[in-house]
Amino acid sequence: MITTEDVTADPHPDEFGADAGALHAGGLAYDVDGDGVLDTQVFETEDATIVVADTDGDGESDHLTIVGTDGEYAAWEFHRDPDGAERWERVDAGDLGE
Repeated sequence: MITTEDVTADPHPDEFGADAGALHAGGLAYDVDGDGVLDTQVFETEDATIVVADTDGDGESDHLTIVGTDGEYAAWEFHRDPDGAERWERVDAGDLGE
């Protein structure tokens, strides 16, 4: 199961980054796209709600959204480049209070 240590020591939209590495998508509990396959897990820490999804079914998270208790959020997509390099790309960010 994914743990907060897999994401970062204290998950927050400003602290997760491109070099976080692959995250195992264990403990999936929700079928968000309705195809009959569990693909998403949600968990809370003291500072954030974290949503991880394995949209391609390979066992690794390829989408992650962090929503901080202060309303800041960031969404990330995982990419593996042709040379094997792994990286997360931030695809959205903002503040729910604005």
